[in-house]
Amino acid sequence: MKTIEASSLLRALSLAGTLLIASLLSSVSRVTAGEVDLGIRGGVYPDEEQPFLGGEVLFGMDQGKRWCGNPNVEHVFLDNGGLTAYSFDFHYDFPSGAPYTIWAGAGPTLIHRDRGLPGDPATTDAGANLVFGLGATKGSVRPYGQLKVVVADDSQAVAGLGVRF
Repeated sequence: MKTIEASSLLRALSLAGTLLIASLLSSVSRVTAGEVDLGIRGGVYPDEEQPFLGGEVLFGMDQGKRWCGNPNVEHVFLDNGGLTAYSFDFHYDFPSGAPYTIWAGAGPTLIHRDRGLPGDPATTDAGANLVFGLGATKGSVRPYGQLKVVVADDSQAVAGLGVRF
């Protein structure tokens, strides 16, 4: 994958963040109607040997709510600098008839790494996520676990736990 210049990337990320916030604000009525779920997640990026914390939006893309969109942001707290992943995953919930669901999916991601050191420029890589998860479908707070394989210049597997509400 190709490294993107930091200045053009920051402009693109600012625009993407503004659009995401605008879409979230415009969907407040959908959130209160139960059509959009919000969530928080945490876990570990093993190659970094550091924890991450993230947030997400989950919404159904079809009437049966089997296909879902799941834009999310995760930040890894590094000793020097940080790593932030901006992703827009899509997944399919497999029918189970149980109070939980299993899903699989994929989506594009931008991985911004700031080493926080003078003379060591920040980099941004484009990649793709492959996601597999198991989560509760009942209740106002629904826990889940997810394994994500990031395919990029620095590919790695990421394990996370979260809650949706």
